[in-house]
Formats: sequence, structure tokens, C-alpha cells
Amino acid sequence: MDGENRIILNVGGIRYETYKATLKKIPATRLSRLTEALANYDPVLNEYFFDRHPGVFAQVLNYYRTGKLHYPTDVCGPLFEEELEFWGLDSNQVEPCCWSTYSVHRDTQSTLAILDKLELDDEQPSEEAIARLFGFEEALLNGELTCWQRTKPKIWALFDEPSSST
Repeated sequence: MDGENRIILNVGGIRYETYKATLKKIPATRLSRLTEALANYDPVLNEYFFDRHPGVFAQVLNYYRTGKLHYPTDVCGPLFEEELEFWGLDSNQVEPCCWSTYSVHRDTQSTLAILDKLELDDEQPSEEAIARLFGFEEALLNGELTCWQRTKPKIWALFDEPSSST
């Protein structure tokens, strides 16, 4: 009887076993809709095969079991987001203890996008333009720029375009 309620998931060559009820805990996701009619079901092995990252899947399955989504530190943020999207999970459900580590890549990507807009090959943008792009225009106008707010654009410019500074 218990065997009928269990399900085997082979993800990237690693077999995971859980209960069907566990996968139904989070509705409207890929795992909550598994049926034997799917192409990735192997009736001989009685398992579902997914050619996905097994390390991330361990965290995905743990989320179904515990209701807590933790970020694996051995994968990059974009890969984790891609895997969550494949499984139909919301990346905003990452636990607070992991959020700062997980969200670093988003901050980095937004900063790089800002630097792309600066076009360092052309004439230097004004201090107001830089402050506006980095989101501290109001602090600049009020004369309340922190040391980090003054330094951040210079550091990022130096890394992005090493010849921008002597």
C-alpha cells in the first residue's frame, strides 16, 4: 500500500524518493502535476527522469517537504533561478537566512547595467547623472552622500573599464 503512494524521481542521474502527497503540497508546479502519461516517465524503472541539476533539486524537494526554500551556496544565482523557474517555483520564497547571499547576483547585474549606460568611452558623465543612475540623486542634492555612495561608481568604473583611471 505504501509503495503506491511513493514516487521515484531521477534528477540528473540521482534518484530521489518521496510521497505523492509531498509533491501535492505546492500546487500548480511541475512536480504537483506528474502523471504516468508524461514522456519523462519510465514504466520499466517506475521513475520519472529529469535531466536537471541534482544539487538544486535537493533544495527543491526539501522545499516541498519542509515549506522552506534554501539557497545552495555551491551554485550561482542565475542557475538557481533558472532551475526554480523550470520546477515552477517562485524565487521570492527563498528563506530570509539565504536571501542576502542569493540576491547578491541581482544587485551586481543591476549595477553592471547602470555602468553600461554610463558609456565610459565617451565624455565623463556629470556627478548628477551618475547619482541618478545609481539611485542617490536625492542624497546628492541634499549634500548627504555617504562615503560609499561617492566611491561605488568609481570602483565599479575601475573594474568595468580599467583604463578609466590612472
